[in-house]
Amino acid sequence: MENLRPGDPTQVGDYRLLRRLGAGGMGRVFLGRSQRGRTVAVKLVHAQLAYDAEFRRRFRAEVAAARQVGGEWTAPVLDADTEAETPWVATGYVAGPTLHEAVTEMGGPLPEQSVWHLASGLARALQSIHGCGLVHRDLKPSNVMLTVNGPRVIDFGVARAAEASVLTRTGAMVGSPGYMSPEQILGTEITGLSDVFSLGLVLAFAATGRQPFGGSDSGAHAIMLRVTEDEPDLEGMPEPLAEFVGRCLAKQPEHRIPPAEIVATAEAATADGTSDAWLPGALMAELGRRAAALLDLEEAPPPTRVDNPAPGRVGDDVHALPTMHGGHVPAPPPGTPTPVPMPPVPTPTPTPMPPMPTPTPRATVTTPPMPPVPGGYPPGGSRASRVGPVLLAFAAVVVLAIILSVALPGLGEKGDGANSGASGAGSSTKSPKASPADYKGKWTGNVRESDGSLYSIQVNYTGGKIGDQVATVEYPSLACSGRWILTMDTGHSVQVREEITKESSPMNCVDEVDLILTPSGDGALRYEVTSVEDTGTLQRSK
Repeated sequence: MENLRPGDPTQVGDYRLLRRLGAGGMGRVFLGRSQRGRTVAVKLVHAQLAYDAEFRRRFRAEVAAARQVGGEWTAPVLDADTEAETPWVATGYVAGPTLHEAVTEMGGPLPEQSVWHLASGLARALQSIHGCGLVHRDLKPSNVMLTVNGPRVIDFGVARAAEASVLTRTGAMVGSPGYMSPEQILGTEITGLSDVFSLGLVLAFAATGRQPFGGSDSGAHAIMLRVTEDEPDLEGMPEPLAEFVGRCLAKQPEHRIPPAEIVATAEAATADGTSDAWLPGALMAELGRRAAALLDLEEAPPPTRVDNPAPGRVGDDVHALPTMHGGHVPAPPPGTPTPVPMPPVPTPTPTPMPPMPTPTPRATVTTPPMPPVPGGYPPGGSRASRVGPVLLAFAAVVVLAIILSVALPGLGEKGDGANSGASGAGSSTKSPKASPADYKGKWTGNVRESDGSLYSIQVNYTGGKIGDQVATVEYPSLACSGRWILTMDTGHSVQVREEITKESSPMNCVDEVDLILTPSGDGALRYEVTSVEDTGTLQRSK
């Protein structure tokens, strides 16, 4: 969970957005709160999908079906707007960690009894989902939430709509390669037994901390080949559990265990359990801490409301603050005493000054905006009696800054002070601002997705100005390539628009996405996709 980023919405429908939870192939996910105080997870669909008519049709049908899914093992769909410019869906929020987070960051693989409990809960969730005519299609550790009472499955009912569209985010297929069934990879008929295969993969990860067909150090195509051709690596699992998971991972769907049998087998395996807690003590304690933190979560100030604006424009019902133009101060409220006029200040006779040297071009310094004054401030008295001195002080600071920037262009630089009145020609000034030229050269690296998967990238940055093609890019493991168009240079980072121009399969890379490149202190570049949480580090190559 992290704070909202610049550009993130603060209100969707009737839900105020409080934090950013993550992102995935479907869109961004936020923590929200309803007007009645219920905490929800709000997922906003990516713009690429929102403009796809076939996706819209399927998304509408899938959300309608998902609303019918009930039971204690899933996060219910509470609200949605499938007709908005940016479609969204709100589900019940689960305060616990994901299974992926618990295994990779909170103590490693789960004990055998916990895995059996996990199998029972996930199978019951699949029974509820399949009973409404849905197939999850993206069951993976990051879509399994852990609670005190058992696991909860999220993100059901929307993955199918995304799969119908050929659009995905950069570097990702619809579904995660390490948790896809052979049917998904081969493009054959998909039924509820496809989810059983994914369930087996999830259980193997929970028990061993590894993906049975290879992890993030393997390319997507290599993983998919192993899923369809090789046997899973279940080394380290207790024999009864390994045999059970192996049956879930049968290549042919008809040879897999149906969810009802999974429930019966798992409950029999845990019937003699002596502890009421299904997770280790450390994890249970963490669940309690997260629940308490959610209660203490402070809401942001009342936000500017934007209901699903189209890219590049503000929503029709935005209530914007009035603009304060230079030289204009709003009239004081009724009842405010009239300020006493100040006597005129005599203007001193200006003292002749030597001619100013031609200022050396310098980097622009952007001053952060002043924080808003809380309502009702200052307390008591006349607001006008305090505004005057503040404005005068601010004006004095601005004037002083202008004088210093012109009169002292070489302040802090090495040089002979005797030449301060001469022309600036021949002087050397090193600008601290990074320019696109600093990025020139060849770069390589790996980009990590939110679920831990990696994909490789190769960049040839040639440089240029805003609006120019400044680089070519290739994703070898995804068999797609394209170009980068420079859209912004802030001085400490650049933003580019990636346009995919060649791909072996339309299921591998999104056609267009925005990226941010930021130099690090060790000469590397940080790579970040703005719409999702794909990040990586690029190093110079020969």
